Amino acid sequence: MAASEVITAESNYLNYSTGLLVSILLCYPEVVTISCNQEKQTMILKFLVVKECGFEALQNKLRQALELFHQIEGRKIQLLSIEKFEQELNLIVISRDLSSITHTEINLIVEIMKSELGAKLITDDCSLPEEEIILQEEIINHMMAAVRSNGTEKNITAVREDGRVLVFNG
Repeated sequence: MAASEVITAESNYLNYSTGLLVSILLCYPEVVTISCNQEKQTMILKFLVVKECGFEALQNKLRQALELFHQIEGRKIQLLSIEKFEQELNLIVISRDLSSITHTEINLIVEIMKSELGAKLITDDCSLPEEEIILQEEIINHMMAAVRSNGTEKNITAVREDGRVLVFNG
């Protein structure tokens, strides 16, 4: 009986984490990859942008907006990292601690990225019907609360590729 309880707990954890990451990618076609890091207890959002995106101004705006958002919410940010990695397309990586990130904050990050970068932000062409977006947002809120309070016990990554979402753990 104990073995089945452990399997069920493991299975539920993976369902929450997997569901959370998949739902975020479904709702936000601007996010190309999202992952949870077990060692650092962080969520990492990755965005693809064309060269010459004005990274320093974007970085400052994001940092100020997120600090103000958390001040208004009465929460403290334990980790906020905004980095750019130069490739054929630049990769902007935003790392946040799992204990204070919220769905509203993810929405704020994406909206700032869209407004500041416009066509320079690479987005997937998928679009969900309004009722599906509402359902996915409810799933995100529910699963975000579970992951935020329990942390993450595994490394898990969801990647957008050719209109599909692929999930990897480990």
